Amino acid sequence: MRFFRPLPLVSAMALAFCGVAHGQSLLELYDAARGFDASYQSVQAQFEATRLKSSQAQAKLGPTGSLSVNLSKNNINYDPKQGSSNYDRFYGTNAATVTASQPLYRPADKAEVAQSSLQMQVVQEQLAAAEQELMVRVSQAYFDVLAAQDTVTFVQAQKTAVAEQLASAKRNFEVGTATITDTREAQAGFDLVTAQEIAAQNDLQVKKLALDQVVGKTGTQPKSLAVKAEPSPLNPSQVDEWVSMSAEKNPTLRQAVIGLQVSELETQKAKAGLKPTVDFQLSHSLQNSVNA
Repeated sequence: MRFFRPLPLVSAMALAFCGVAHGQSLLELYDAARGFDASYQSVQAQFEATRLKSSQAQAKLGPTGSLSVNLSKNNINYDPKQGSSNYDRFYGTNAATVTASQPLYRPADKAEVAQSSLQMQVVQEQLAAAEQELMVRVSQAYFDVLAAQDTVTFVQAQKTAVAEQLASAKRNFEVGTATITDTREAQAGFDLVTAQEIAAQNDLQVKKLALDQVVGKTGTQPKSLAVKAEPSPLNPSQVDEWVSMSAEKNPTLRQAVIGLQVSELETQKAKAGLKPTVDFQLSHSLQNSVNA
């Protein structure tokens, strides 16, 4: 069962991608990152541990039962020195006891159960915050690659244009309509854009490696944005409403509010430790004696 919130932002952005062959969408890479990222996996493990701890706390208020069995046997062997023959005799006792108990009044345990329930809410908010943080990191790395690809495409187009200018300057110099200075300036411009192309390609490789590291895959290829992407309108559309929603649903703020309640229950649990407890117990015993 998943307790964290849905991801409308990622779902909306995924609709803006076209189907590039052998490419991965933002949602595909995000799902891969969720199964690989150590920080996110750590929060998930903490969530599972807290869930089990909550079940243990609730079990303290449930009924308990026990069964005890006692078997005893004594042997008597008589060996007279003269006259009569030997004989054996034994006697024993079989006993069984069944006991059942149901807590009726345990204020400390009750406070612990309430506290564990709030701690579950805390880790749920931590999981939601970790999911949002991972979403931001994957999206940032994803769009960094797309931006770097656009830069390479732009520089390569610029290089093509500068190459044509260089070729034109050389032709003009050969026919005498341009000076050697014009040719050298064109050559310098071509060398500059060539260096810019190398830098852009290196930056693209760095961005791709960063994305691979986030999602735990090699050779990732993000899908390009659709030419006519139309994102869904914001709902609500007013900034004030978003601010109000963030104040109510922000995972960090909710953790702080719930953490205060957990601390208050810790005080109640300490005070309840001085109060008496009441349990209902039922016990039934059976005993049988055997002689032979």
